[in-house]
Amino acid sequence: MKPAAVILGIAFAGALGQAHSDGWNQFRGANGSGVAKDGRPPVELDDARLAWKIALPPGLSSPVLSRKRVFLTGLAKGRLVTLAVDKADGKIAWQRTAPKVELEKVHKASHPAAPSVLVAQNRVFTYFGSYGLICHDHDGRELWKKPIPTPKSLYGMSTSPILHGEHLILVLDNDANLPGSRLSQSKIVARDKTNGEIAWEIPRPFHRSGWSTPMIWKHDHGTELVVLGNGRVSGYDMKTGTQKWFVPGFSRETISTPVAGNNVLYVSSSKLGGGGDIQPDPLPFWEAVIRFDKNSDGKIERKEMTGHFTFPIRPELPPGHPGYGIPLPDDKRRRQERLDGMFRGTDRNRDGFWSREEFMSNMRGGRGKPLLIAIRPGGQGDITDTHLKWELNRSIPEIPSPLLYDNLIYMVRNGGLLVAVDATNGKLLHRERLNAPGQYSASPVAANDHIYLSSNRGVITTVKVDKEFRITHQHDLNDPVFVTPAIDKNTLYVRTEKALWAFRTND
Repeated sequence: MKPAAVILGIAFAGALGQAHSDGWNQFRGANGSGVAKDGRPPVELDDARLAWKIALPPGLSSPVLSRKRVFLTGLAKGRLVTLAVDKADGKIAWQRTAPKVELEKVHKASHPAAPSVLVAQNRVFTYFGSYGLICHDHDGRELWKKPIPTPKSLYGMSTSPILHGEHLILVLDNDANLPGSRLSQSKIVARDKTNGEIAWEIPRPFHRSGWSTPMIWKHDHGTELVVLGNGRVSGYDMKTGTQKWFVPGFSRETISTPVAGNNVLYVSSSKLGGGGDIQPDPLPFWEAVIRFDKNSDGKIERKEMTGHFTFPIRPELPPGHPGYGIPLPDDKRRRQERLDGMFRGTDRNRDGFWSREEFMSNMRGGRGKPLLIAIRPGGQGDITDTHLKWELNRSIPEIPSPLLYDNLIYMVRNGGLLVAVDATNGKLLHRERLNAPGQYSASPVAANDHIYLSSNRGVITTVKVDKEFRITHQHDLNDPVFVTPAIDKNTLYVRTEKALWAFRTND
């Protein structure tokens, strides 16, 4: 293969403009920002503003928009599908089935149809981790398809493709090693949007599986591809393909998409397991464990570690939920061995019990550092000490991406906790409850000076953009929401577990 620098020099000649349109043409809209600048969707979501609602096959891709249609993916009768829905009336315009393949193994909380599609002029690009890339036109005619070996991933693929000039860019981070090496097969690949042929590749041999979608950062010093991966965020020069800079210190498991504005890049990731604060409160974790105390003596014995017991990671979830705690093997013997080791690791005084004090002391161990950082452009190499504008280590979400709007950064995390941060200096302005508890997987989106926040339980909270916290409206869909909504000039499109909803401003 030709050196990446040569290929990139040709591939990006004359294509260094900002890599997105102003529409919601990819995951989280323009350049992954989550902001619809000219959108005027309804602030109050209720039955009177529900334009239509249609049933959908299951999937975890977010809705993506063209001028006339909404595009999604799903799994129908065991086959991966791409769907187009007419904006006007909610009718399915077309549904196309991907080639039959063995579905990749995914986490119980994920799905084989997790990446969102990418829309360009008269083209719709779909990436399935189980198959690869498929290109249709807006009327559903297949233009080309390219099988891609499924990367080895802890939880399944979820990164989505983005567009830059004539190329779609896909991050294929991989836990599998290169043959005869300890380096990974991870890479970034760009393909010609007209035929799917590879334009260039950038190896990422020190990276393992990740779930973040990349973005394009255009700043005073040029244009860079930004990729948040396991352990670090990196910036790649769009002319040469070389890694220009990086910032380490992030979790092994990174999910959110970076955002940029005012010549500054903002990147976030929680601690491993979802911890949002640098020193978490251990009490909720103990309360999650002590519910298994069958004899009510205020301690946990090894024989009480039965049923759905495991070491809690997200204590706000019920035992048995796939994200609740450390996964245990299904095999009974191996499961007992893991529980034995788990018990010994916390029972440090070897008295045969976990006491509250003993458990909470063990919880103070580190699992990485939660980070929201602001990066100035122009750096080279490790820029931790040279180009970080500020750093915040409180209330960092695990899955939702940050939202930059009107020089404020908004983040929502499990429990229904919303924080607003001054983008200039990193000062936390407010940290408030939304009165909509539970998990949050969907990223916040914004338009018309309001933020839309969707809980996994299906409650959508509308908050006024302001340094002071104010809830404008709440609406319970009574159907779980796991993915980020989309916005156009007058409509909010929400994908729930079973349906797609369109809430439209009444003109």
